[in-house]
Amino acid sequence: MKKNLPLTTASSIIIIVNSSYAAEQIQAPKNPLERIEIRAFSDSVVKSLSNKRHNQQISDTVSSEDIGKFPDKNVAEALQRLTGVSLSRAQGEGERIGVRGTTPEQNRTYLNGQYLASADWWISSQPNRGFNFTLLPSEIVSSLEVVKTPQASQDEGSLGGAINIKTRDPLLTPSGYTVVTTQLQYNDLSNKVDPQLSAIYNYHSDRGDYAILFTATSRNRSLRRDGLESWGWHERTLYQGRNDHWFAQPQTESSNNQMLWFPGGGGSAVFQQKRALDAFTINTSLQLTPRLRLNGHLLYSHLDADNNNQNFLWQSAKSIDLGGAVTHLETIDNTVTSATYLSTAAPFNTSMEAIWRDSQLSTKSVHFDLLYDGIYWSNQLQVGFSHGEGGTKEDITAQFSANTEFSVNTSQPKNIIAKYAIPVHKGSNWLLSEARNDKQTGKDKAYFVQADFTYDIHYKKVAAIKFGIKLKDHQRDFLRHRSIGGGLDGLAGQLGTTLASYPAKFVDDYLTGIGNSQTLKHYSYANINALAIDFNTLNFEQVVEKASRFNIAEQTLASYGQLQLAGEHFDANIGIRMVKTFQDSGAYKRVASPIESPDSYMWYQDNRNYTDILPSANLKVDINDDLVARFAMARVMSRAQFHHLMPSTNYNVTQAQGQGGNANLDPYRAAQFDASIEWYFADAGLASIAIFNKDVESFIEFERKLERHEGIIMSIDRPNNGTGGSIRGAELSYQQALAYGFGIIANYTFVDGERDHTNLKLKNNVPGTSKHSTNLTAYYENHIISTRLSYNFRTQFATGVGETMMDSYGQLDGSLSIKLTHNLDAQFEFINLTNEHVYTYDRNAYAPTGVYANGRRYYAGLRYQF
Repeated sequence: MKKNLPLTTASSIIIIVNSSYAAEQIQAPKNPLERIEIRAFSDSVVKSLSNKRHNQQISDTVSSEDIGKFPDKNVAEALQRLTGVSLSRAQGEGERIGVRGTTPEQNRTYLNGQYLASADWWISSQPNRGFNFTLLPSEIVSSLEVVKTPQASQDEGSLGGAINIKTRDPLLTPSGYTVVTTQLQYNDLSNKVDPQLSAIYNYHSDRGDYAILFTATSRNRSLRRDGLESWGWHERTLYQGRNDHWFAQPQTESSNNQMLWFPGGGGSAVFQQKRALDAFTINTSLQLTPRLRLNGHLLYSHLDADNNNQNFLWQSAKSIDLGGAVTHLETIDNTVTSATYLSTAAPFNTSMEAIWRDSQLSTKSVHFDLLYDGIYWSNQLQVGFSHGEGGTKEDITAQFSANTEFSVNTSQPKNIIAKYAIPVHKGSNWLLSEARNDKQTGKDKAYFVQADFTYDIHYKKVAAIKFGIKLKDHQRDFLRHRSIGGGLDGLAGQLGTTLASYPAKFVDDYLTGIGNSQTLKHYSYANINALAIDFNTLNFEQVVEKASRFNIAEQTLASYGQLQLAGEHFDANIGIRMVKTFQDSGAYKRVASPIESPDSYMWYQDNRNYTDILPSANLKVDINDDLVARFAMARVMSRAQFHHLMPSTNYNVTQAQGQGGNANLDPYRAAQFDASIEWYFADAGLASIAIFNKDVESFIEFERKLERHEGIIMSIDRPNNGTGGSIRGAELSYQQALAYGFGIIANYTFVDGERDHTNLKLKNNVPGTSKHSTNLTAYYENHIISTRLSYNFRTQFATGVGETMMDSYGQLDGSLSIKLTHNLDAQFEFINLTNEHVYTYDRNAYAPTGVYANGRRYYAGLRYQF
C-alpha cells in the first residue's frame, strides 16, 4: 500500500530552478492527496513566502539565497529583517535577538531544532540564556525560521518566539555544489582592513545514498568603539554642611538632606578589539534503506576576542565615600546633573585605567538524527550535546590615580563633560596605584535525548497523532579569579611608575560627532605593549572570587501529545506539553567577616522543582487561493536567567556596582492569543496583518540597594518575582516585486507593554519592548545586478538591567552584487552608512550610561559558485 503524504507536508515540497544548477525532474504522483509544487524562479523571496504560507503556525522565514543578498554578516543581522524581530548590537555587530517585545534571553535559539549553547567573552557580561550570534556566520544557513506561536511538539522556553537555524541538507543539495567567497572589510573608525573567507562544498556518493556537506568560515575584524560612559546610578542621601558643601554623612544633627539619583562614576573610553572568527560545519546524510535515514550535524565555532580599553575616569561615589565634599550641586528631576567633587584626605579619588584582555568565545554542537518513514508510522530519535564556553584568560589592569578636584556635568543631551584640576595631559601627575590580573570562565553545557512518534490516520478530519518524550540536562558554571596585593603596598609599589612612563599617541578623530568642545576628547594615553613588559615582571597571586562563583544544574523531563487535523481548506494542530524542571543552584554565601577571609564563605546548595502544563492550538484556514487566516492560543513559559538564579553576587569593584541572584525565582509564564490574515497576491507579493496578546503572570523586577563590599559602597541589583502585566501588539508586512526588477519589502511592528506596578516610572518599561520597530528594503534585480538598500529602526526600550533604557536606534545598510561571469560575482556591502550612535541612560536622560560610536563598515569581494 502506498503511503499518502499529509497535505501539510506535501505542500511544502518545492524544487528550486535557477542559473546555479540544473533543475531536477520529478514525476508528480497521481494520488490527489499528494501535492508537489514545481516552480522555476530566480527571486529568493518566493521561497521564503512559500515556507511561510504552508506553515501551520504564525512564522516568518528567510532563505539562504535571500540572506546572501542582504548586507548581513551573521545570523542575528539576517533575522533583523523579519517582522517582529528586534536586534541588539554590541561593538557595532548584531549580537542578540528579541521577538515581539521580549528580551533576547526570553527566546530560545535552536540549530536544526536543538538547543545551541552559548557563553560570553566580555569580562563584565552576566551569564544568561540568550545566544551570542557573533559565533554564527550567515554562510552556514539554509534557512532561518522564527516561530511565534508554539505547538506541543516543540521545546518550551520561549516567551516571544523560537528561532530555528536550519543547515543545508546534503542529499537535497547538488553533488559538487561549491561556493567560495573572499572579501576585504574596512572600518572607518579603526582604519583597518581585514580579510574574510568562506567556502561551501557538498559531496554525493556514486549511488546517491550518502552525502556530506562542509562549510568553513574565517573572518578577521579590527574594531574601535569611542564612548562616553557613566555607571552605578543609585539613590543616595547627601547631607548639607557649611559653605553649601554636601557630604555622604551628616555633619550635624540638624543637617539638611536630599535623596538624589547619584552617579557611581564614568569616563571617556577608547575600546579596541581584534576579532578572529573560525567556524565550520559538517552535515551528513545516509539513506540506510528507502525508509530509514541517519543525519549527523556538527558545528564548531571559535572567536578570539582580544581587546584593550583605556578610560579616563571620574569616580564620584568613591570620592564622596572617602569623605570628599560636593559643591556647586545642581539637579534636574531629582538627578545630580552637575557637581564639583573636592579632593579627599585619603588618596586616591579618581584614576585613568589601561586594560588589556586575552578573551575567547566558542560553541560546539553534535547532533544525530535517525528517521524512520513507514507506511503508517513515522518515528524520529535524536541524541546530542552542545557546549559553549567563553571568558577572559587574562584581564590585566593598570590603574593610574590622583587625588584631585573634578567636576561632572550631564545636563546636556548625549554628553558628559568632565574637568579635572590636575591636567589630564600630564602623565607624571598620575601614579600607578593598582596592578591586577584577573580571569573568568563561563561554561554552558546541554545534553539531550528525544523520541518522537507520528501515526498517520487520515480518518475524517484527523490526519495524524503525534507524541513524544525528551530528556535534557543543562548546566551553567561561572568562575572568576581575582588577583590580590596589587596596591601601592604591593605590586604597584614595586614598579613605582607613573602614566608618563608609558607614553603613546592618542587615537585619531576620537568622539567625532559626540559631545562638544568641552567634552574630554584627549588625555594621556598609555602604551599597552610597554605596560605589558613591566607587568610580566610581577608575580600576580590569584584567588577565587567566592562572592560571584556559582553552578546551576537544570534537568528537564518533557512529554507531549498532539493531534494533526486537516480538511479541504484548513490545517490545524492541538496538543499539550508537560515539562518537569529540577533545579539545583550552588554558590558561595557569605557567613562571616571580614569578607577577605577564606572562612567567610560557605558553599550552599538550593534545590527546587516545578511543573508546567502547556496547552497549544494552531489553525490555518485557506479562505481562497490567495488568502490565508491563522489563529493560535497557547500557554508559554520562559525560565529566569542564570545570573538571576545564582544564589550569589557578581561584583564590579571598579564600577562600584553589582548583580545579585535569587535561586527561588519562578519562570515567566504567560497565556497568549494570536491571529493573522495573509494575502498572497503574487508569487513575490504579500500583504499581511497579525495581532498578538500575552498576559504575563509575573515579571522579574529588581531592587537596587547600597551594600559594602571590599570596603567599597556599591549599588547592587537583586531580583524578585514582581507583578504581572501584558505584552500586546500588531505586525504589518508588505512586499512586492514592482516592475523592471524593482521591488520593496517592508514591515512594521507595534508593541505595547505594561506592568501592573505602583511605580509609574516602571509601569510601561517592560524589558525588551520597543513600541515601534520597522524594516524597509528597496531592491533591484536583473540577470547582472542585484542591489538592496535596507533600513532597520526601533524605538527606545528597557534593557532589563536596573532602570537602564536604550534610546531609539536606526541603521541604514546596503549591498550590491554584479555578475561578472556565469559563476563569478563581485560583491560590495555597506553597514551603518549614516554612522549612527548608541545611547543608553538610567531612569532619565540626565543620567546617561553610554554614548558610543562604532563607525561604518565596508566590504568588497568575489563570490565563485560552481
